[in-house]
Amino acid sequence: MKRGFWWIIASASRRLSVFVSMLYFSLMPAHASSVQSHDTFQAVPSIASSFLSVNAPDFIPTLAVSLIVIFILIIYFLSKLRKANRELKERNKQIEEINLDLQKANRDLSKQKEAITREYSYSEIFYRILIQSADDGISFYDRDWNLKFANDAFYRVIGMDKAAYDSSNMADLVHPEDRIYEKLRRDALQSKGFFETELRLKHVDGHYVNLSTRSVTVKNEKNEIIGALTISRDITALKKVHEDLVKAKVEAEAGNRLKASFLANISHEIRTPLNSVVGFANLLLANDITNEVKEEYIEHINHNSEKLLQIIGDIIDLSRLESSQIEITYEEASVNSIVNEIVDEARKIIKRNEKSIVVNVMNMLEENGDLIFTDRIWLKRVLNHLMDNAVKFTLEGSIRLTYARENENLVFRVKDTGIGINKENLDHIFEEFRQETGGHHRPFEGLGVGLTLAKEVVERMGGKIFVQSEKGVGSEFSFSIPYRPAGGSTKLKARMTSPETHGVQPNWSKKTCLLVDDNKDVLLYLHRVLSDTGINTLTARSGIEALGLVKDNPGIDLILLDMQMPEMNGIEATREIRKVRKDIPIIAQTAFIFEDDKDIILEAGCDACLIKPIRKDHLLTVMSSFFKSI
Repeated sequence: MKRGFWWIIASASRRLSVFVSMLYFSLMPAHASSVQSHDTFQAVPSIASSFLSVNAPDFIPTLAVSLIVIFILIIYFLSKLRKANRELKERNKQIEEINLDLQKANRDLSKQKEAITREYSYSEIFYRILIQSADDGISFYDRDWNLKFANDAFYRVIGMDKAAYDSSNMADLVHPEDRIYEKLRRDALQSKGFFETELRLKHVDGHYVNLSTRSVTVKNEKNEIIGALTISRDITALKKVHEDLVKAKVEAEAGNRLKASFLANISHEIRTPLNSVVGFANLLLANDITNEVKEEYIEHINHNSEKLLQIIGDIIDLSRLESSQIEITYEEASVNSIVNEIVDEARKIIKRNEKSIVVNVMNMLEENGDLIFTDRIWLKRVLNHLMDNAVKFTLEGSIRLTYARENENLVFRVKDTGIGINKENLDHIFEEFRQETGGHHRPFEGLGVGLTLAKEVVERMGGKIFVQSEKGVGSEFSFSIPYRPAGGSTKLKARMTSPETHGVQPNWSKKTCLLVDDNKDVLLYLHRVLSDTGINTLTARSGIEALGLVKDNPGIDLILLDMQMPEMNGIEATREIRKVRKDIPIIAQTAFIFEDDKDIILEAGCDACLIKPIRKDHLLTVMSSFFKSI
């Protein structure tokens, strides 16, 4: 069933019913269907005329049609308007909902933006603090290697103010020898993306600093290289330590080689004179030799024994040097006496070696100016080393020893016409185990420690030592020590007895001496040395036995006591003897050579100390000094 609006228009003559609807075309008569293709407003009069009678008055149909048309239009437009209004409200509602969603999304985006901005700000602050507080230099360069950013540590390394730095001068700061790394760095960054090396940059003060650097490429979102980030660490101090270690290693290896050479040389230096001592001693056992030949053999034995003692003395002095045990003890001494002893010994060596060398001495001191306070033993040893070298390295010609006072110093000069020294070896000539020609092929004997000891002793005495030399012409060694005249100072007590030899044979037939040593050969030697004096001797092989003899024999006048014995050593024995006899002279005989050892011996109660091997004349002189005071 189709619904619509029906309007009834009544008049006096007839009644007219009209149905108007949106589906009016379906209700039209068949003859009106041809107007369906026209516009609605054009079709209304046709529709209306098909329902109206042709007999109606003219104005009534026209009026009715007009009213109907107007009303239909009003209804139509009102319907359209309502529908449009509903659609508009729906769309407005949708727009409002969309607007609300957009506002919500905008608020969310704003919050996200604030969070991202805040996070980025914190991240930037964090990384900036991290970069600026780093001890290593951090820098960023563009593709043309222009510096775009660097932290404070980078500028601190090169000592430059950040404001005054010109990135265009970066290449000028690189050491000329290290500029080759620039191309290597470019190639490595292009191919591998990183590059590591060490280079030197010029400091603002002019010196170069060593840097360990690592560079990595920096790319943009398009994966294009836009520059490089470089981390630089100052390794100047580390480099210096490394170089020092390498240098120390080289020096240590050289020292080890020298010590190995020294040990090989010392074996040769000891065995050579020892061979003569043993050989000539065995030859003395022959029955068919004359007294003249015996004297010759004995002279060779004595000479080589002296050489052995000198070698042992050098080794002991070297031990003193390495353990800082060289102690200077001042006493009154005559420089002239020391020089005369040294020169006499040098002339004996020249004569024995059959060399054509003339030794001259020039004393330029004032009268009595040779009496000074010095360490006589060490001064003599220094001069002996210098004269020994002059004789050793001079085949023929002359040696001149000059000594004079220059201002407040006493200066000695030893000049020879020997083989001389190359200039490149002058800086090393005072080092241990050094000779200009080393190894197994050295043409001259000696341990190579004499000049080292001489330098150390002279410096301990407050002086300096120098050398001038020309290869093939000769050498001049000179040293100076403070001049201390004997007249203006108090004489210091000598730490070690160094007696003069007396030619008169003493007569001690009324004296008794106790000889204490655990070595029977030493006891036999001492007994034979003292036999010509007529002294009565008692012997003991230990400290305990010696203490018993002292208690049982109050007539003992002097004790010769060895310091190193079993059961009770010499130090302990001295202390125990002093509890029984405080007045008896005790002369220590020892192989100890350090000053501390001598101090301990003297503090224990000994009155004098003799160093082995003990010479007859020295022993008799020391004993005479005590017997005169008894």
